[in-house]
Amino acid sequence: MPKLTSIANVIRRPLASITILALMGGIAHAAELLQSVGRDDRPIGDQTAPVTIVEYSSPTCPSCVTYRTQVAPLIEAEFVETGKVRIVFRPLARNAVDLAIFMLAEKKAGHEYQRLVDLFYSKHTDIAKSPDIEATLREIARSAGIGDEDFNRHVSDSTTYEALERLKAQAMDDFHVQGTPTFFINGKQITGALSADEMRAQIADALNR
Repeated sequence: MPKLTSIANVIRRPLASITILALMGGIAHAAELLQSVGRDDRPIGDQTAPVTIVEYSSPTCPSCVTYRTQVAPLIEAEFVETGKVRIVFRPLARNAVDLAIFMLAEKKAGHEYQRLVDLFYSKHTDIAKSPDIEATLREIARSAGIGDEDFNRHVSDSTTYEALERLKAQAMDDFHVQGTPTFFINGKQITGALSADEMRAQIADALNR
């Protein structure tokens, strides 16, 4: 398992080096796309919603952070709460920082999972500027009630690690995910951050198909 200190500078890389921006992608087979491997999905929204958005994301990706903190709440309020959209958030760990965050979150059930993920996304700047990333991650975890003993146990859990690695392999090998964030909107692949208006337009297109 990679060590946190071995990738301490990875989240300071320029955005262009870690995110592929391509607004149009291919069409994934919807049935296969909804069969995740490694771990069960935690969808939010009505399971009968006409539009399903699968979102691959990582908390050290600035574009992912922008989408998660600024756009996702608007889309959830407008489309998830009205029964039009179901969202399937899938973690894609690109480095050891992502991996530690997601391994902590995997121990949470129900809405607590997304709350913890969102907390770390909201602290992206603190993590990116930290001279001691592991200490900062531990501090954020403690604010969510995760003490050092639980932190150590969670981030060293080989079962959780292997599950997240299998999920990443499926994304890359089966669905050709090459960057984050990547969205599949009723199977249509879009890679790169979308504004609220761009996501609204994509949802409208899916609703009209």
